[in-house]
Amino acid sequence: MGEPSIYNQLAKESLSDLTVTQLNSGSSVTAVDRATINYWKGPITLSRILQSSRTYAHGLEIPETGAIESIGVDAGDDNTLQPTGSEIWRVKAIYAVAVGGTATVTIAYTDGTLVVPIKVGASVAMSGTIFDLNESTSVPFTISNPLYLQFYETGSTNAVNFFVVYYKVSL
Repeated sequence: MGEPSIYNQLAKESLSDLTVTQLNSGSSVTAVDRATINYWKGPITLSRILQSSRTYAHGLEIPETGAIESIGVDAGDDNTLQPTGSEIWRVKAIYAVAVGGTATVTIAYTDGTLVVPIKVGASVAMSGTIFDLNESTSVPFTISNPLYLQFYETGSTNAVNFFVVYYKVSL
């Protein structure tokens, strides 16, 4: 059997699904010595590919990825906005419009298990409301697949449509 290789450890992974955690895990099994120089060429190459293919220089927003996502929430219900895969989104603004009157809404971070409210009990009307998310969260902020947004209509009165403005900063 030949020398260990990061390519052997990650052979079943496609480059688009590779995560930094997997790369670090594969790299953690080596010692820091001259014998591992050839091994480290692999993780360094993969790391550079990930950086070059998924991010813009210096963590800037990727210009062509700017979008507005619409999230509908029925009265008394909730909905989420969750980036896919390894994407990281920088949220620039959140706008909400009640359907047919006014609605009471809550916006929160969630990891799918726990919920940390950002804006609680805000009242929105048909004319729309631009959210000042509060002192604990300044805009812009980032969301990812493991930590994303949950939207609630807590007044059980009217549905509400949220519009989230974002740019991707990592693919």
